[in-house]
Amino acid sequence: MITYFFLYDPFGYAISPLTLIFVGFAAGLYLRGLSRSSRMLGRTAAWRQALFFAGLVCIVAATNAPLSPLGHSLFSAHQVEHLLLRLAGPLLIAVSQPWQVLQAGLKRSWRRRVSALGGTGLARFMAHPAMATVLLVTALFVWQVPVLYGLAQRIAAIEMIAHLSMVLAGIWYFSMLFDPKDPPKGARRGARLISGFVVIVSNIFLGSLTTLKEVALYASSQTAGNSHLLSALADETIGGYTIWVPSSMVLIVAIILVLNGWNAAEVRRWDSRYDLTRGSNSAVLEFPETAEELRLKVTKPNRDMGRTLALGAFAMFSIVMITIMTIVYAL
Repeated sequence: MITYFFLYDPFGYAISPLTLIFVGFAAGLYLRGLSRSSRMLGRTAAWRQALFFAGLVCIVAATNAPLSPLGHSLFSAHQVEHLLLRLAGPLLIAVSQPWQVLQAGLKRSWRRRVSALGGTGLARFMAHPAMATVLLVTALFVWQVPVLYGLAQRIAAIEMIAHLSMVLAGIWYFSMLFDPKDPPKGARRGARLISGFVVIVSNIFLGSLTTLKEVALYASSQTAGNSHLLSALADETIGGYTIWVPSSMVLIVAIILVLNGWNAAEVRRWDSRYDLTRGSNSAVLEFPETAEELRLKVTKPNRDMGRTLALGAFAMFSIVMITIMTIVYAL
């Protein structure tokens, strides 16, 4: 009976009722919050609203027809689902910064609970760049293990858990990455930048390994319906390329947005320099007034930034080379 419950899926792969319920609830809560937040917070920009709903569309598209049925016969199509669920959809939602609007859509008692939950030590610990990065990378690697991948393909409940974990990990990570709050309330900008490189390296490692391998690992988890479309190895090669390149491109866009947010934070700090210096004499030292003072202040940060970018590029190149040599010589 329990086995029957887990395997039973009345809608097949064409429709995901739970996804539609969750996405519909989020959309309704957001629309309700828009009407309330306009009175409390002002009007939300149209482009932010568009990005939020575009993120929800990505989640719906990844879990419903035509992509979802195709993902059960093609490994490559399934990786497109993961790309939309783990990266593209959460990135669009996080960039739209919908949190205050969603909170405004809640009842007053729930708003207090959410605010109290966000101030707990556990929430701050989980929002640390290292933890958010680990969650996102784990959501990629765990569900690519052939055994777990096969279970998710055959059992609807496990597939839903996989998809939900990817969406939550992605939203949590990109919320940390694009948090407008400056340190110490928000994560350090440099740590956010490094976390982006870490995620890219993880994508490159797994993607290149899946693309360049010479043995099919997931063929037993796919249905026989893909035999007339692609061979198992070719299908997995395309899927590995999806993990490797498109996923990394999404992270490159995220890194560009982090750098843009970093610059905007420095502009805000410079514009508020008079208020800061009025409250503390030591704050005057933070705002150079001559070219020489500016050079002395920015030399070390700029050098550290250059080293970070260089190490990130070197790490990505090294991962690809090590993966190729491992496949060619070890296998």
